Amino acid sequence: MRRILRFTFSPGGMFTFRVPVYSRAGGNIFSGVKDLQFVKVHTAGSDFLVCEGLTDAETRRAARLLDRHTGVGGEGIVLVLPEADGGVRARLLLPDGSEGEPCATAAIAAAKYLFDRGKIRSSVRLCLCGATYPVRLTVMGSRVLCAWVDLPPITPRPLEQLKYYHGIRGEVLRACLVNPRVSIYGLCGTHAVFLLESCAALRALNLKSVCGRLSEVLFYGERIRLHFAAVSGDNALAMRSYDKPVGECASSGEGAAVVAYAARAASLADEDRVLVKCLGGTFCVDLDGTAASLCAKCETVFSGDAG
Repeated sequence: MRRILRFTFSPGGMFTFRVPVYSRAGGNIFSGVKDLQFVKVHTAGSDFLVCEGLTDAETRRAARLLDRHTGVGGEGIVLVLPEADGGVRARLLLPDGSEGEPCATAAIAAAKYLFDRGKIRSSVRLCLCGATYPVRLTVMGSRVLCAWVDLPPITPRPLEQLKYYHGIRGEVLRACLVNPRVSIYGLCGTHAVFLLESCAALRALNLKSVCGRLSEVLFYGERIRLHFAAVSGDNALAMRSYDKPVGECASSGEGAAVVAYAARAASLADEDRVLVKCLGGTFCVDLDGTAASLCAKCETVFSGDAG
């Protein structure tokens, strides 16, 4: 029996279409999954499928939906779990079925899902992949205008802690970037921030080539997310991000926070509120020492069910 994927799009009216979905190998991508209901949420360019009530095995099978060619497409599945200790728990699964890492945009997507279903009013304390994210929604009527999320503290890390530290100061880095300024931070993972001289240099950057060379020489296999940024206006930055498993990222909430922190520390921003524009959208970052809050737009693109 073939399975049908049915979508309902909102806003902009309600209409539904049904399509049969198969894997590239010809099998059904929903094999072993009971009737599945989900929503797709966009947050500043990041897109997630959000659902609840699935077992571990069913969630891993449903992760096949994330394939952008044979499924719905998305960066991950956010599985909302029952409440515990005064907060809502959630898991993030990646397209390969593995567990994801803490992610601010995924936390915002989960909060939007809970709001749409009437389970929260305007705030929630969300525990996602070992990190706790207090999320506050700015609401007008039944519409969510944007979401604020408080991030864990940013931890500056000395360059000397990196393997191949002298390579960072040497010819490889200078061959990739002109007058490079690099700093390392811990925020739900390790991030390297490169502040460039201009937006033109940022646009011209061959990110795949540069990041391939940097990751081989500078980081020795350690997973470090790379963020390149330049001043684009008063207290505004443009940013491009690279994560080796996925390539160039449409957006990164944690990346926006550490880029804003690095720019503030380098006196490239003179206020504690910094706008960071990514390929997929814009973040507003509020800094208070090493604490950071992140604001982004979020919207439900469509809801779907497989049956």
